[in-house]
This record gives sequence, C-alpha cells and structure tokens, in this order.
Amino acid sequence: MAKKKSKDDAAAVSVPDPRQPLPPEPASWNLVYAGLEAVVADLSPPVEPKVPDFVECLLHIYFADGLPCGYGQEARRRIAESYVDRNEFRVTEAYEVEDLLRDLAIPGLFDRCLAVRESVAQIYNDQNGVNLTFLREAGISDRNTFFQRVPAVRPHVATFLQNLLTVDEIVFSDKSTLRAQQRIGIEPKDTAAQQFLERARVLLKPFGHLPLEVGKHLGGGKPNLTHALSPACLLVRLAPGGKKRG
Repeated sequence: MAKKKSKDDAAAVSVPDPRQPLPPEPASWNLVYAGLEAVVADLSPPVEPKVPDFVECLLHIYFADGLPCGYGQEARRRIAESYVDRNEFRVTEAYEVEDLLRDLAIPGLFDRCLAVRESVAQIYNDQNGVNLTFLREAGISDRNTFFQRVPAVRPHVATFLQNLLTVDEIVFSDKSTLRAQQRIGIEPKDTAAQQFLERARVLLKPFGHLPLEVGKHLGGGKPNLTHALSPACLLVRLAPGGKKRG
C-alpha cells in the first residue's frame, strides 16, 4: 500500500543536482580531476586495496540521487550499523528504513526506501544472496541480461551501476580498456583524455575501487557536505546517459 507523503518530504533539502553529465572535453577532464584530488585528500586508503561492493553502490545512488554524496554516505552508515547483515536488512520493511533516515530530509524518502527493499529482494532471489560482485567480471550482454531479470532496480540506478562498472574497468583493469573508454565517449587518440585517465589511475590505485565516500563521518548523524561528489560519482559524470530515469 502506497504511503502518504510525510511532513519531512515537504521540508526536504533543496539543492542543485551535482550529478549532471559532463561532455567529453578537456574542461571536463580538468574539472573532474581537480574534484578527485580534493576528495581523495580527505580519504584514507585501505591497508590493502579493496574490491568494489556494488550493493553499496546501489544503496548509495538510491539515497544520494540528485543530492551531494554525503547523504548517501550517511544513509549507508546508519544501515550498516543498524542491521546485523544484509539478510536482516533484506527482510526489513521500507517504513522502518524511512524512520531510520527520516531526519536527513531526503526528498521522496519512502519511495527510495521501498525501491531499495524491492531491489534487494529481487537481487537475492536471482543470486541466492545480496551480492553483485559477479558484475565486475561479467560481459556487457550478461550485465544487461541481469538488469532485465531484476526490474525492481530502477532504470536510473541500473544506468548508474552500468556506468560505474565501465569506469571501474577503465581505472583498474590491467587489460586493454579501449572499448570501455569508447562506451563513455572517450577517444583513444584524445591526448588530454588519456593523460587524465593515467593521473586518475595513479590517484585511485591505493583504493582498488572507486570510493563512494567524501570524507569522515560527522558527529550527530549529519551528512558530510565538504565535497559534493565522491570519486565514484565524479567519474560517472563523464559517462553519457548518467541521468536516465524511469
């Protein structure tokens, strides 16, 4: 049963959307790299590079879409601290997650919580677990087929994950990434673009994945708004179709 809009929705934050796609040109490379340097300076890389957690990426964009990444970071922190594991979170009702996050005043919060619950349930049914690690090694056709099997994953979230997977490949793969670059509109002979990618690879190599964080968690449950976007979301801005919605 659909839930009525809460008073918190009416008082939701209203900020410019920082996620609009950028054209593949030198100004974009410079803008994104400057953002990457600034955010990474406030992050501590793991002792050993970590593999990406694409379920976290899914949760992140559901709660941060249209907002600074600090909202997604704080939402994910609360969920991780409030539930023993993802299996417990999987069977939690959407209104319970809404109550957990209500003070963040995220626009359309209940709808986002419901979408998360439905998405996680379908992922579990498809994979017999809440895990998307397989997507990193899957081919494009297999990724597309998977998202067709889990229609609860909203189109803008599927597009975000697809673009994130492409960028992850470009930054961390030891194999040729020319096809992946072309998927997001980067020309192999574009010297400025290749220089940008090489600098980004060096900067992010210690992490082993594209961080979703923008800095340390703040006290009092406040979202960290020091930087608008995380390294992952900064790079996804370079992918065409990054703002498709459904």
